[in-house]
Amino acid sequence: MKKLFVNLLVLLVFTGVMNRAVAAPSKENPRLWKSRVTSATVFKNGMGFFLRQGDVALRDGWCVADAVPPAAFGTLAIFSHNPNEVVDLIGSGAGEVVEFDDTDAPKDLAVKRARLEACKFLKVHLTYQQQEKDHTAAGKLVSVGVEYAVLQADNNNFAVPVEDIKKLQVLEKPLRVHVASSAKKPPEKTTLGMAYLRKGITWIPEYTLRLIDDENAELTLRGTLVNEAEDLVHCDVNFVVGVPRFSHTEFLAPIAVGQIIRTIGAAVAPAQVMTQMMNRSAIVGDAGADIAEQAVKPEGRNLKEALGNLPQWEGSGATDITVYTRSDLTVRCGEKAIVTLFTKRIKYSHAYRWEVPSEISHSLILHNDTDTAWTTGPCLAVSDRNALGEDLLKYVPKGGSGEFAITTAVNITHEQNENEIDRKLKAYEVAKDEFLDLVTLGGELKLRNYGKTPAKMEISLPIEGKPLAASDNGKIQTATKNLKLLERSGSITWHLTLKAGEETTLSYKYESYVPSG
Repeated sequence: MKKLFVNLLVLLVFTGVMNRAVAAPSKENPRLWKSRVTSATVFKNGMGFFLRQGDVALRDGWCVADAVPPAAFGTLAIFSHNPNEVVDLIGSGAGEVVEFDDTDAPKDLAVKRARLEACKFLKVHLTYQQQEKDHTAAGKLVSVGVEYAVLQADNNNFAVPVEDIKKLQVLEKPLRVHVASSAKKPPEKTTLGMAYLRKGITWIPEYTLRLIDDENAELTLRGTLVNEAEDLVHCDVNFVVGVPRFSHTEFLAPIAVGQIIRTIGAAVAPAQVMTQMMNRSAIVGDAGADIAEQAVKPEGRNLKEALGNLPQWEGSGATDITVYTRSDLTVRCGEKAIVTLFTKRIKYSHAYRWEVPSEISHSLILHNDTDTAWTTGPCLAVSDRNALGEDLLKYVPKGGSGEFAITTAVNITHEQNENEIDRKLKAYEVAKDEFLDLVTLGGELKLRNYGKTPAKMEISLPIEGKPLAASDNGKIQTATKNLKLLERSGSITWHLTLKAGEETTLSYKYESYVPSG
């Protein structure tokens, strides 16, 4: 009867506790650090540099992290935003473990209850002793009463006597962070930041060039953001021109704060944030293959599949870092967004190039007198709502000029004629009874501008032989790597302005060796 009464009493207590646990609303553990992305810097090679931030309560300076991002090797840093605090210890593994053995932690009932309260609403694994045998129970810790701790697992509930608990382990929280303060007492709460480089996000630039008059145009840059990494909600997004060197992007492991993150940070992160990171960040130790595999599984879908046949331009010679920033942008994982990055009024001029014997091309020379570099991207030129042409606008630094080909110059006619002027028979003996003749040739290039405006022209003429002379200040160049008699070559280049209705003739002369006979 006494045993039956005790069992009935335990059942009543357990039922009362469970009723209160079910009735109580679900809450988050204040010691669980849940950060959100506040800044994302996007490169055109599929990498993104993310900054996260979140407030968290601490127990003796400790908190646990909700998740570890799939950071590239050597790029994960966790730091405090408080100038008087430093993240000095980070642990990763199967979860926080406490043994109540008077060595790791006291066996005192109050101490056990306090440690359980600190783990409330987290998944835990408890080891407890009854009738001199060890038992285990695992689940979400939903209630800590005077005598019992209640766990929820699937549709089952367990009441574990607090006094009998020997060991407590927190499950599914691989990261544990400790914050130290300049004060003797550890802080009770803080604001932590996280910085890392990861795959899964990119952007594709595209331009529209609208001609306003004969000298002025409006250049608009838009970026298509493809996000297969993580949710960006009311986030500052930096679109980067140029790609820094990333040495270990194929290795996924949150190992250490290394040279890579310092290099990226110096280029794209605010100075005050980088100072905080470098001064108050901590090394994330490698916890072995199991936790690394758990921690770095990439989120989102495959970026290559999401891009489809979209073009990807990765810098085209750009070495400096230029950043276009859009504030308060929301683009969730799996979404694409087209963002206008700038609209600039610029100066332009016309240029005509004739690479003999091809057709004469008409290009626009865009003068970058703006405050930012222009990244590589496709450009559509329009005038009076008519499309003039579409081509690739290559990287243009501040103060530089970029050429944008639009069409073939149909208003400028061109013609080339060549004749043999002289021949020296058997001028050179290659071997016995084998000779070369030295032939001198002359040529003319005729051009006429039927347009209504002057045409600034560049004419490039390749020479299969040794160029000797050119009219109209033509620049002669000899290919010094092709000095064998039968392989000699060079070029002649003219720069001139052809007025409206003007016709001109350019003459030249060169010599070439040919087999006799």
